[in-house]
Amino acid sequence: MLNAEEYYREKHLTKRDAEQNVSEYMHLMTWKSGERILDLGCGPGTNTVEVLLPRLPDNFEILVGADISQPMMQIASSKYKHPKLKFLHLDLSKDIPADSQFRTPGFNKIFSFYVLHWIHDQRQAVTNIYNMLRPGGEALISVLTKSDILAALINQGQKNEWQPYVKDVEKVLAPYQQSKEPVEELRSHYKDAGFKIVDIKLMKLSYDFKLTSRMKDFMTGVNPFHPNIPKELQDIYMADFLMELMKVKFKREFNDNDNITEIKYEQTVALLRKI
Repeated sequence: MLNAEEYYREKHLTKRDAEQNVSEYMHLMTWKSGERILDLGCGPGTNTVEVLLPRLPDNFEILVGADISQPMMQIASSKYKHPKLKFLHLDLSKDIPADSQFRTPGFNKIFSFYVLHWIHDQRQAVTNIYNMLRPGGEALISVLTKSDILAALINQGQKNEWQPYVKDVEKVLAPYQQSKEPVEELRSHYKDAGFKIVDIKLMKLSYDFKLTSRMKDFMTGVNPFHPNIPKELQDIYMADFLMELMKVKFKREFNDNDNITEIKYEQTVALLRKI
C-alpha cells in the first residue's frame, strides 16, 4: 500500500501531469447539466479537488473520489470539504456488482490519473470503468507505461535480501514496463471492453525533483513495498533503491545534461466514450 502522508506531501509530479491531461482533453468532452463525475484512484484527493473541481461546470450533480487505500481516503476526507464532493472506498481490481452505488446510477464522466499500472488484471479494471459509465459517458485515463522508478523497483525486487518483503513485483505493478507496444495493448483493452477511442497517444515526460531529499520522499510515497520493510531496514532499503535508480539512469542514456534528481517516464493517455 502507498505511504499516504508521504504521497500527499510530495504530490507535485502527479498534479502537474493531471493538469496537463485535463487542459488538453477536457474541452473535447461533452458537458450537460446534472453530471455525475468520478475521479478513480483519487489518492489523497489532490487532483480531485485542486485539478478537477475548479474546472467543472457549476451545474454538476456530484464529484466522487474513489480509492482502494483507506489511509488515502482519510486524508482526502479530512483535507477537503465541499457540498457536492464525497470520497468512497473502491477496489478497481475486483468485479463491481450491478447493484453497486458505483454502477447504479453510474457516472457521466470518469477521470483516472496514474492508477491502472497498479492493477495486474488490466481487462477487469477497464471493464469496470466501462460498466460504471452511463451510455454516452466519457473517460479520460492516463496510464504510467514505462518509468525509471518502475524499472528500479523491478531490479531491486530480484535481490535476495529484499525478496522476503518484496514479492511478485511484476504482478503488483508495471504491466507495460517490458512491453514494446504499450499503446496497442491498451487500445486492445479499451476496444474489447466496448469503448470508442476518441484519442490515444504516448507521451514521453521527465520530472526534476531538484533536491535528493524531495526525490526520496516521493519514492517513499509511491513505493508500494516500502511499508513491508522492517523499520530497522527501511533506510538501507531506500538507499539501495536510489542506487538501483541511478543504475537505470546510467543504463538508459546518461549524459552530462542529466540531473541526478531527474527521472524519465512515459504515460499513455486516452479519451474514451461509451456508445
